[in-house]
Amino acid sequence: MPTDDMIDLLTTIPLWAVVAFRLYARPTTPGQWAIFRTFAALTVAATLRLTDIEHGIADLTGIRDLAILPKHLLVMLACFSLLGWVETVVPPREPEPSWRRWTSLKYRVALYGVTGIAAAVTFPYAAPSVEAPDGSTDFATPQLGNLAGTLHLVTYLLPMGIALSLSALLCITAARRSDVRLLRLCMGLMAAGAGAGALYPVYRFTFLACGLTHWSYPLSEAGFQRGGALIQAVTILLVIAGSSVRAADVIVRSIRYRRGLIALRPLWQELASVLPPDVILNHFKNGTSLKDDRRRLRDLYGRLDERVVEISDATFELVPWICSDLRRQALAAARSAGLHGTDARAARVAICLRVGRMKALDGEDQVLRPAVSLLSLHNDLLDNAAWLARVAHHYTSPRLAEAATELAGQKTLQKAAA
Repeated sequence: MPTDDMIDLLTTIPLWAVVAFRLYARPTTPGQWAIFRTFAALTVAATLRLTDIEHGIADLTGIRDLAILPKHLLVMLACFSLLGWVETVVPPREPEPSWRRWTSLKYRVALYGVTGIAAAVTFPYAAPSVEAPDGSTDFATPQLGNLAGTLHLVTYLLPMGIALSLSALLCITAARRSDVRLLRLCMGLMAAGAGAGALYPVYRFTFLACGLTHWSYPLSEAGFQRGGALIQAVTILLVIAGSSVRAADVIVRSIRYRRGLIALRPLWQELASVLPPDVILNHFKNGTSLKDDRRRLRDLYGRLDERVVEISDATFELVPWICSDLRRQALAAARSAGLHGTDARAARVAICLRVGRMKALDGEDQVLRPAVSLLSLHNDLLDNAAWLARVAHHYTSPRLAEAATELAGQKTLQKAAA
């Protein structure tokens, strides 16, 4: 396999993985579609530059260099799509720099249309490609001193450099204007990638300039090709890394949502019996199993949020059977079990819930002065799920379950004695 192809595979394989992931995630917003188009166009272009693919297309159609023109046009499209995506990310501010108007949709479409047509018109008159020393296809070297080939490469490389330079500026602007750490990291990596990509046209132009002026280029042909492949690899990998920062955060959060669903399941199953009949009926029809919690990845946030809400609702239903004395006794029982701090407070809630559930299911009378509140939840779903998971852990503790049974029995005896 040619050395350039080995370098190219370092980016082609990750690109296909990114496209598959984003397609599975089902883009919905304009920004998501813009970044998807960027990677889709870049992935096809990266695949077309592989030597076996280029030769296979030529052998199949009988047209030499047929893969090169669509590859160039797709790379240009990817650069302008990237610029469009970054444009949607930058927070607005008045007044905007004057160069921002060149990033608008009409200018992007106009520049891509004009240069794309020019590249397509000049391509048939360019010199045919040759085989590089490592066996890969070399299109640039034959264009040295060839006017049509040089014009084609200029109309291909110049808009690419413009789009990537503007993308880098926008990424830097977005990083400076945002207080969100992940967005700043994302934009920093994207700016580095776009900046590296903007160097690629300059690198190619120096080579073409030597051909037009008959200067000697400091690198060998093989070294020049390898340098271009390395610049492309660095550019693509940095862009993938930058665009994946948010995706990585989503994956980490999804893992935590899934863990929360599984951790809350024992407590949720116990407390669901005191929910209103229509809620219970809905779970009989559409409820999830433990297997679903472990394997179904769709709507993890919504399912965890629903579970937290239902545990909170069930707790509210049990409050009339939980008095302030029970809370104090439950905390004492938790501490006697060797628990302290946050664990003791979570165990207190678990004991109170178990006692309240037993009393509610046994049909006992409600207390005259129920506890004002039992759960202290916040606006952050993961924080709420983590707290309730701690409660669920203590709820299933045999020792605390025994303590809850003793407290429930004491209350019953006290009531009977009265």
